Amino acid sequence: MSPCLLSFPAVVRHGAHTLSHTARLNKAGNRRQGGAGMIEFSIVAVPILLLGLGSIETAHWLLTRQVVSLALLEASRAGVSGHARPETITAAFEQALLPLFPASASNSARQNQQLAFHKRTRDTAGAPWQMAVLSPTTAAFNDFSDPQLSRTLQGGLAVINNNYLLEQDQRRRAQGWLHGLGPESNMSIYQANTLTLRLTYLHEPVVPGMKGLMRLLGRSGGTYGQHAMAHGYLPLSREISLVMQSHPVRWPGLVAAGNVIQPGLPTLAGPAPILPCTGLWCMAPQSTTLAPGSPDAPYRPPGSVRAPPAEPATPTSPTAPLPGPADTSTDGLAVAPDHPDCGLTLCCAPVQG
Repeated sequence: MSPCLLSFPAVVRHGAHTLSHTARLNKAGNRRQGGAGMIEFSIVAVPILLLGLGSIETAHWLLTRQVVSLALLEASRAGVSGHARPETITAAFEQALLPLFPASASNSARQNQQLAFHKRTRDTAGAPWQMAVLSPTTAAFNDFSDPQLSRTLQGGLAVINNNYLLEQDQRRRAQGWLHGLGPESNMSIYQANTLTLRLTYLHEPVVPGMKGLMRLLGRSGGTYGQHAMAHGYLPLSREISLVMQSHPVRWPGLVAAGNVIQPGLPTLAGPAPILPCTGLWCMAPQSTTLAPGSPDAPYRPPGSVRAPPAEPATPTSPTAPLPGPADTSTDGLAVAPDHPDCGLTLCCAPVQG
């Protein structure tokens, strides 16, 4: 018998042993590859997840920014045609914001909006949004107020005449006002008839963890925007200027803790403790000599009116009286709607009370 036939069983046993050993090696290799794949997936998945969440937050922020910009435009249009009345500006702005708060099965869009505003007020102890009237300023009213309009149209409130601006500017230049600029405001009659609004809207992030990041960047007791960031909200700032189409009126009640404010007026003081600042964002020293009501002044939640600090008594000495402002009377420029010269411009439209 051939020797090759005698050794065949041994060859078969050796081949089976080799196959089983190879299978064990392959199984162990598959386990190692599976573990490496999980590690690689974890490394890649985290950046992809963060990128996806960031895209969602960015899209939501862009939508909010666009709606807020259009709402500011609607508010300013209502203001220039409605004597810059704060209630008119507020109503137009919140009406235009309704697309951000769609109706649900149980609530209307208006109810959802009020719930969201109430949540912002509860979280920040302040207004859910704030709009500063940068122009016309208090000094502009002092320079260009029309006494006749104040008596006949608005019950004694300061009113700037919106009729015949060119004639008013020429009259003041003839009175000696350099370039027609007011002595107190350093503004012209055209600038005094321009409504400028600066909006700060509190945007609430939708992605988990973003509010915590906002809290790290904010500062409690700082400006309105910093105070909101300390409570997890991102302030969106927008500004717009439109020429008035009605007589600007200095309305009472504009304070620095409401929705529509006038910078430079008394601020409302409340429980706003200045907390010690920690972290990398507090390296720069903070100024403590800012004027109340300025955009960088500390934000004061609603409360009582803060009394101005008492000034030290100083000996008085007789001084010459300061010259008063030039006569700002417009000598009948407050033209009635039925005047023959009317009908060509919007300034002759009847004034709404």
